[in-house]
Amino acid sequence: MIDPPSPPAPHPAMIQPRDSLATGLNLHSRIHPLRGFGDGTIYIKREDELSAGVTGTKLRKYLSILPAIEARGIDRVVMIGSARSNNLVGLGQLLVERGIAVEAFIKRPGDPTPTGNLLFLRMLLPPEAIHLVAPEEWGAVNARAAAHARRLESRGGRVLVVPEGGDCREALPGILTLAGDLLRNEHESGIRFDDIWIDSGTGISAIGLLLGLRLHQPHPRRLHITLIAGDREAFMERYRRFEHWCATLHGGPLPDPGLEPHFHRPASAASFGSVNACVLEETHRIAREAGILVDPVYSAKHLYTVRQQLRAHPPNRPQLVIYGGGPLGLCGFQSRLAPGLGSAPGNPETLKPSSERKP
Repeated sequence: MIDPPSPPAPHPAMIQPRDSLATGLNLHSRIHPLRGFGDGTIYIKREDELSAGVTGTKLRKYLSILPAIEARGIDRVVMIGSARSNNLVGLGQLLVERGIAVEAFIKRPGDPTPTGNLLFLRMLLPPEAIHLVAPEEWGAVNARAAAHARRLESRGGRVLVVPEGGDCREALPGILTLAGDLLRNEHESGIRFDDIWIDSGTGISAIGLLLGLRLHQPHPRRLHITLIAGDREAFMERYRRFEHWCATLHGGPLPDPGLEPHFHRPASAASFGSVNACVLEETHRIAREAGILVDPVYSAKHLYTVRQQLRAHPPNRPQLVIYGGGPLGLCGFQSRLAPGLGSAPGNPETLKPSSERKP
């Protein structure tokens, strides 16, 4: 524990974006010790609690995407993503709620059965609003979506294309809020985290955290990034693009980086989208030990990787794990998770039927 620092003064680049964030959506999430991960010095930030319908940290992207859509008079949004995308389902809900027409270009799934996020997406959008793209043509999806948007605009109206993962300039003010909220957690708890762990799909939330902490410059830190998808080179290329946008917003060069990003591959099932027995077991284990329901594709892999890293390199300072997923990601995995209910980590006796337990 440390003496609570004074609340950090907002950097000038943080003030204007905050004025243009969507109202009525949550900005703040809590932290608490993560049970099952050592001696109580490992904490978790519950971004999953920001929203019941939007998966975790993704809500922060929409804090600024939605006001940008409204300010520009956009009446139709074309989204891009995989058939199992959390981003499509999250943003789709908020757009439909606001009466904005939505279409989606999605990669044709190998299994077209409507389960998980594909089911939710098909509930949100009519069949004619969902455009399937063959996997071998996915490299041209941005161009196809842009051409479709131009055709729609030629008939009247204004259209915005939101790339995969919400990878657009409009997301920047919203993703910067994660850093400010983390500093609020530190001030309220009196705990300073020198090591922070976050996962990365497209990497937008991790980039927002890097840039936000860079603007605030509280003290040097290490940011550990689990690369669920992509690689270091792709992440840094995207980071430099957002860095440029952030400098434009700031009106000049950004402060020198005050933290080191460390990249980690998933410790199991490293291929994106793959889920093996180890990841499923970790999903069960976190539920039983920590009381948290985590999705297998992102969060269980991330937490398993954190667990393995901390075992190999025991920390001597408090660590913070960002949980940016949510239990909605469990949908579609019921049939694979059910067989492990009787063998999930925990007290073996309590996992047996009552008739088989020892007295």
